[in-house]
Amino acid sequence: MKKNWKKALAAGAAALVLTAGFNVVDMKAAEAKVNFELFDFEAHRGGRDARPENTLVSFAYAMELGVTTLEMDMQMTKDGQLVISHNPVLSPNLTKGPDGKYVAADKYDIRTMTLAEVKQFDVGTMNPAAGGYYDGHGKTQLSVPGTKIPTLEEVFELANAYGNKKVIFNIETKSYVAPDANAANSPDPAAFVAKVNEVVKKYDMEDRVTLQSFDWRTLVEMKKLNPRITLVALTCEQPSWGPDGVYRQVNQPGASPWMAGIDIDTYNGDFVKAANECGADIVSPYWEELSNEMVAEAHELGMKVVPWTVNDPKKMNMLLDMGVDGMISDKPWLLHEVLIQRGIKVAAPSVNLKSPYHTGTAIVTGETKVTKKGGDSAE
Repeated sequence: MKKNWKKALAAGAAALVLTAGFNVVDMKAAEAKVNFELFDFEAHRGGRDARPENTLVSFAYAMELGVTTLEMDMQMTKDGQLVISHNPVLSPNLTKGPDGKYVAADKYDIRTMTLAEVKQFDVGTMNPAAGGYYDGHGKTQLSVPGTKIPTLEEVFELANAYGNKKVIFNIETKSYVAPDANAANSPDPAAFVAKVNEVVKKYDMEDRVTLQSFDWRTLVEMKKLNPRITLVALTCEQPSWGPDGVYRQVNQPGASPWMAGIDIDTYNGDFVKAANECGADIVSPYWEELSNEMVAEAHELGMKVVPWTVNDPKKMNMLLDMGVDGMISDKPWLLHEVLIQRGIKVAAPSVNLKSPYHTGTAIVTGETKVTKKGGDSAE
C-alpha cells in the first residue's frame, strides 16, 4: 500500500480531470523555465542597425556588446531545417545570389528550398538601392560580404564557442495565416514547433529559450509539446507593422485566425488578458500600443512585458518609467547606454577574438565605436 499510494492518487486526480472536463493543456505551467536575472536587453535580429541582420555576425556583435537576449526569426526549409531569416522570401534589400547580384523580388522562397540551396546566398551587405529600408537601417550597418543565412543550430553553437552560458535566445516562429500573402507555403504549426523543440532539446537550451510568435497557434502547440519552454505572445494592431489585415480583429465578429481561436472581444479588446489566456509568460506588443495600465495588468497576471522595436533613447526612457521588463532594439548600443545611465545592470560583454564572426566592438565614454578587422574604424 505504501508503495502504491502515489500512483493511486495520480490516477484519481487524472480521473477527476477527465470527469470534470478540464483541459490539462490549457493549465498554465507553474513557472517559466527561463530565469531573467537582469533587465531583458534584446538585440533585434542581432542588432540590424549595426550588423547584417539575423546572422552569426550580428549575434556575435550583440554578445560582445553585452546583451541579455539574442532576438531572431525562424523559417523552415523544404528539407525541414530551421534557418534564421525574417522574410520567408529572400529580400532584394538584403540578399545577393551566387552571381553577386541582388536577387529579384518574390523569386526565392526559403520554405520551398533545401538548406544547401539557401546557403548559396550572401546576406552580408544591405542594398543601397533599397531606399527607405536602407536609409532606416543600412547607413550605420557594417557590411560583411560573404555572410550566409545561419541555422538555429549554428546560433547555439556560436554562443557555445563564445563560452556564453547565460545569453537567452528569443526565437520567433515566422508562421502565417490566411489571408496573409505568405500563408501559402507556411509550415504546419505543430510540425514547425516539433522541429524547434527537437533542436532546443538537442542543445539543452530549454532554460535559455523563449518562443515568440504573432501566430499564437505555435505557442499553443509548444505548450502541448513542451510546457517548460517560455512563451512570448507578439502582438500589434497597426497594419503597417503587424500581419496582413487587422490582426486582433477588435469589434469584428469571430476570432482572429492569428490568435489560436481566441476572440479578443471576449476580453473587451484587452490583448494582455488574451495573451494570458493563450498561456503566454510574456507579452510583447509594438511599443506605441503600450500603457502604464497594461504594464501593471500584465504584472498582476504574473506576466512580463517586453515591447518592440524601440530605437529612440527618449522612448526607451519613457518605457523604463512605465516599468517594462525588457526592450527590443535595432540599435542595441543606444539601449545599452540608456540602461547604464539609468543604473540598470547589464551583462558583461562576451568576446571571442578567434571567432570568424568577431568584427570588434568597443564602448567608449558614452559612444559606441565599431572596429573592423585590420584596425579600421567606422562611427
